[in-house]
Amino acid sequence: MNVLSENELKEALQMMKDGDLTYYEKNKEAILTSMVQHIGSPDGELRDRLIYTMFFRLIIEQKDIDFDKMSELLETSLHALLFHRIEETQSDAVFTRAFTTLLMALILHRDVEEDFLTEDQFRKAAEGLIRYLQLERDTRGYVNGKGWAHSIAHAADAVDELIANPKLDPASFPELFHVIINQIMRSEVLAHDEDERLIHLLLRLLERGMDSEVIHRYVEQLPHHLEGCKQHLDDEEKYWYVVHNVKTFLKSLYVRLNEEQRHDLIQQSILVTLKKL
Repeated sequence: MNVLSENELKEALQMMKDGDLTYYEKNKEAILTSMVQHIGSPDGELRDRLIYTMFFRLIIEQKDIDFDKMSELLETSLHALLFHRIEETQSDAVFTRAFTTLLMALILHRDVEEDFLTEDQFRKAAEGLIRYLQLERDTRGYVNGKGWAHSIAHAADAVDELIANPKLDPASFPELFHVIINQIMRSEVLAHDEDERLIHLLLRLLERGMDSEVIHRYVEQLPHHLEGCKQHLDDEEKYWYVVHNVKTFLKSLYVRLNEEQRHDLIQQSILVTLKKL
């Protein structure tokens, strides 16, 4: 099967976006294969506005991609795309990883609706996303000339679909909580609303039944955790990046809880902790 070049794929997807499905109907497999092949293109228009948009349309809106194909796409995501050149921090490889998590989010969302993934497939997806967040070091948001990478925010979208899924064992909540909270302890500035996406995940965990005392205790212990970071980081500037992330996260969490008039105890602990930082 021939894989379309980026220009060929762009032309085909633009026709689909405009409502002309003639070429797609005759070449579905080639187009889907090409979308996967170019999922991390540095061309922001192709990657974001065409490939991702078309995956959303085909998987969520039109439900044109069947269960077997989505299972295959999930398998490809986990084994060929999600950890693509994961050790690199300033390369275009981040686009492949970040937009793979978005594809996984679409598949997981469809599973919430139609329950087609096996328990084993779901477990592997959960393990893969958790491991990805532990390993990802390229936290760039918007990249000039190439568009959004937004790796942490996009991964959060996929984790959100994990938490929403009845297949997720509540025994996994503590591990997910720590993976989520560890994102704000990064020594790179998160400046593209990642805090909002991470807060949404914590509230989703609370909705699923996680004890709010877990968040309350962690917020109280944050000054201690920051002191530990300071001792382990050899760069003073990086320490203050962590402080920035923590403060931004706490302020955003307080506003969200206050607006929704929920979890007064957590709100109080946030105010106390912020005065200590």
